[in-house]
Amino acid sequence: MAWAEPETPQQLAKINHVKVCIPHCGSVSLEWAKHTFLPLDAMPQPDFEKQTLLMRGVKNLDTERNELVKEALKDPRTTHILFVDTDNIIEQPPDPNQAIRMLIACDAPIGSGLYRAKQKVGFYYATWIKNPQGEGYIPIQAWTEGANWIRVDAIGLGFCLIKREVFEKIPYPWFKWDKPSPSEDFYFCELLREHGYEIRVLTDVRLSHVGLLKVKSDGVVSTLDV
Repeated sequence: MAWAEPETPQQLAKINHVKVCIPHCGSVSLEWAKHTFLPLDAMPQPDFEKQTLLMRGVKNLDTERNELVKEALKDPRTTHILFVDTDNIIEQPPDPNQAIRMLIACDAPIGSGLYRAKQKVGFYYATWIKNPQGEGYIPIQAWTEGANWIRVDAIGLGFCLIKREVFEKIPYPWFKWDKPSPSEDFYFCELLREHGYEIRVLTDVRLSHVGLLKVKSDGVVSTLDV
């Protein structure tokens, strides 16, 4: 008898299969573990499959993201990769699985949740547009009232759903961070735009961004200087 041809990833993906990719440093907050990690890792969903992949932070963040993606792509069932950083705690909706469902429903190559960046001061949203008057990026502080699916030029990858096709179209390495150049997420976003992909943020998915803060005597709040 003749051997059947192996199934393609599209044939194997009867429903969406999400690889939840988590770079970490080995220590996380109990709040993140309870509200973000445990629901993602331990709660099966009826309408999509998922598997958690973790990489301990013994390497640079760009290397960790590259390695996680390579591992995720080994599984032909994988349709999406969701980056979840350990300093982002789900706010809205309270179940991160519902957040995945909402991003899948947008059917976009790249879709991110909304959270604020840990800048030294200001704490703008981690969404940026290219500076139309020069180099660099400008943080987005507001958008059209009622809009919940906004187009941007750069995002953080704290909670970001990306279709498999993106990593198959864009050559490796997808992430690179040669300090003091822009971080690995900005490098990735520049690659996305070069290959014709739109970057979108679903503002209905919101997260808290956790970090050490400094409250100065005059009431100004900032991140640590060093």
